[in-house]
Amino acid sequence: MLRFFLIAFYLTAGSSGLAQSDKKSRWVDSVFSTLRIDEKIGQMMMAVMPTADEIILKEPIKAGKIGGLLLAHSSPMRHAKGINKMQVQSKIPLLVAADLSIGLPQLFDSVMTFYNANTLSAVANDSLHKALPTELERQQHLLGINLNLIPNKNSVNGLLWVDVRQTVAKPKEKKGNAEKQLFLMGYDLLIAPKNSDAAIKQISKTLRKNRELSGQLERSVKKILALKYESGLAQNKFIDTDNIVSKLHTPSARLLKQQLAEAAVTLVQNNSGVLPIQKLDGQNFVSVSVGEESKNVFTHYLSKYADFQHLSLKTLNDTTGLEAKVRDKDVIVVGFFPGSSSWTKDVAEQIKKISVSHRMIVCSFQEPQTLAYFENIPAVIAAYSDEEEIQKTTAEIIFGAIPAKGVLPVSVSRLFYEGKSESIKVINRLAYALPEAVGMDSKTLERVETIAQEAIAIGATPGCHLLVAKDGKVVYEKSFGTLTYDKKTLVTEETIYDLASITKVAATLQAVMYLHEKGLIDIHKKASVYLPELKNTNKENFILKDILTHQAGLWPFLPFWAETVKDSSAIKKYYRSNFSEEFPHPVAEKLFATKAMKDSLWQWIIKSKVREKPARMVYEYRYSDMGFYILQHVVEKILGQPMEEFLQQNIYQPMGASTMGYLPLRKFPSSQIAPTENDTLFRRSLLMGYVHDQGAAMHGGVAGHAGLFSNANDLAKLGQLGLNKGSYGGIQIFKPETIDFFTEKQYESSRRGLGWDKPIVNDPNSPTSMFASAKTFGHTGFTGTSIWVDSEFNLVFVFLSNRVNPDMNNTKILAANIRPRIQEVIYQSIFEYCKNRQ
Repeated sequence: MLRFFLIAFYLTAGSSGLAQSDKKSRWVDSVFSTLRIDEKIGQMMMAVMPTADEIILKEPIKAGKIGGLLLAHSSPMRHAKGINKMQVQSKIPLLVAADLSIGLPQLFDSVMTFYNANTLSAVANDSLHKALPTELERQQHLLGINLNLIPNKNSVNGLLWVDVRQTVAKPKEKKGNAEKQLFLMGYDLLIAPKNSDAAIKQISKTLRKNRELSGQLERSVKKILALKYESGLAQNKFIDTDNIVSKLHTPSARLLKQQLAEAAVTLVQNNSGVLPIQKLDGQNFVSVSVGEESKNVFTHYLSKYADFQHLSLKTLNDTTGLEAKVRDKDVIVVGFFPGSSSWTKDVAEQIKKISVSHRMIVCSFQEPQTLAYFENIPAVIAAYSDEEEIQKTTAEIIFGAIPAKGVLPVSVSRLFYEGKSESIKVINRLAYALPEAVGMDSKTLERVETIAQEAIAIGATPGCHLLVAKDGKVVYEKSFGTLTYDKKTLVTEETIYDLASITKVAATLQAVMYLHEKGLIDIHKKASVYLPELKNTNKENFILKDILTHQAGLWPFLPFWAETVKDSSAIKKYYRSNFSEEFPHPVAEKLFATKAMKDSLWQWIIKSKVREKPARMVYEYRYSDMGFYILQHVVEKILGQPMEEFLQQNIYQPMGASTMGYLPLRKFPSSQIAPTENDTLFRRSLLMGYVHDQGAAMHGGVAGHAGLFSNANDLAKLGQLGLNKGSYGGIQIFKPETIDFFTEKQYESSRRGLGWDKPIVNDPNSPTSMFASAKTFGHTGFTGTSIWVDSEFNLVFVFLSNRVNPDMNNTKILAANIRPRIQEVIYQSIFEYCKNRQ
């Protein structure tokens, strides 16, 4: 039976192939039979496509004196439209040829480059080497290119071709004679004829004199027509111009390019395990871009991992004083760009001297031969090219976000020989990739932009910033709008936002988890065990777990600031306009609180009322800021140091979260910080870099419930810390069981975890998308911020905005459900990718 089916299959396949061959033969014969002698000769002529005015070709094409076109440089759309116009004029479909050995980018602008030969030779991944020709063939087909004419290889697809321009003309040669001689030599295609009219006349005359040449002409023309049929020109000779540029830059093509970059960049030296850079806290970093501006793709991604100073050497003269500029730095990353190729050797000598007393990493974005200058440098990376993906990949390798996979394609010195490569430890830092790299559909994900723009259009916020990470890779990060409604300053990746109540989980809770893990607190005990001043008060019996889950009976918010103003003016007992030892705490610009303010505020909190409840009943969930004042005091009492110092030393600095912290104006200019409310009641100023929450402001800007600032990238690191079960950058900051314990739902009657907020599964009133899994944890902030971490989907979502600018009563972001809707699109992009792969 099996034999029968095999025979049937081969007979069917054979008959199908014969049928296709028969169709081609019939088409070729029928077309050939309609051609006049001059049109047959014309099929052998391939004219150069004009770059601008195609009118010069219209008449020869109409007259059948041209059978094909050789591409000149153009844009994809201009090329497609030009070819289509020519095809309209031609009775027989025109064959389109190009020299693809130089690469499509040399023929077209706006097409994707796939690196130089050295870069591709450094790739050791066979599957990528197979995927690249397939992708190039797809793009070639999309552009309607039927024939690849490689120089010095005059046979292609069974056709002999010759470029007439390369032939030596004889002192007074008759027009058309060169083409006639090439025909007599047996060439099928005559590229760029000097004079097609004259060539056709000369060949026609020769055919009349020698009838035996008619067979040669027929064979040549039929081979050309057969190729046109095989190229699909018999069915459709026109190029589809609809979204042609986006079709060239498909997600799969962009992913292939990124994968090639990640497979090519080569670590050729790593003495003493300099790389990856693991320790970030207490380290001073500097980058030196040689032959390039200090602000470039490479330095941009370096700054995502650590706080860098960036220097630039645009000329050899700029090296003067370099040693002094980097003297106080611990780690120096030097990038050699193509612009410095002629003076790289001179700079290398100076770099070698500096490397003796510093941790030095050299990254060469030049030809590999320059690597010979860096044999004495501890860590050397060969990147081969300065294309964006290469620069990004190099930064990621330096900080251990991805492995180094490339191999050196050539020998350049005794130490740097062909095939050399060094491996590197990956230390679970965030990497940066395309959505398709982690199973997300980029086109679906782009729909978040519509919602973000809607938020700005309806006045819900002047601007915002979105970040999406999956599987440890940031796959979407984009800024929208401006810092204020005057639209003067754009939001950027570096913009720092007031996180508001995200402080509860990103600051205070981190310290509480640390104390819990070290056995220094028991969350099932009363807060008064650790804070004796709470005994004999209405808060004596408050359990830490109840405070963390917002069911201790505290009021949501108490306006203590009102006690410190009279007739809308700050009382001088509490505030001064200038900093001093007596008034050290910044509340707003030109407003400082007395050093006794924290103690006064704490006493007010201790004496504050609590919610009433029936006897023997427990308090139900009710969100409150007040408990996190208490938790901050617990933390600082046990640690014996200010909470912000502890967090910087033990959480933020080790992770490289350099923008995360309290009191951002100590480190960053106000222009980098999104302003919040124009406070007309308490502080009477636009708040820029000062915490929006009034109670936190009275607390000197450092409070348990508010006061933390950050950009999106650094907040995402904290989210990834949770996904990594307490590990980030090769450091185990928390035990996995600690993360699990605090992120789990605690009560059936409440959605909350310990400190963390959680979704209400299958409920439209959930603070998250309904697609969020039960394993999701996160928090929102009053200023218009949120972070959600879904461990089931390995997903981190960060949304930062300043929706309270200039008025805290603006609730449009809530009414329009902006944040959950954006989050929903993120999940849809995962589902869409899975559906498309089925």
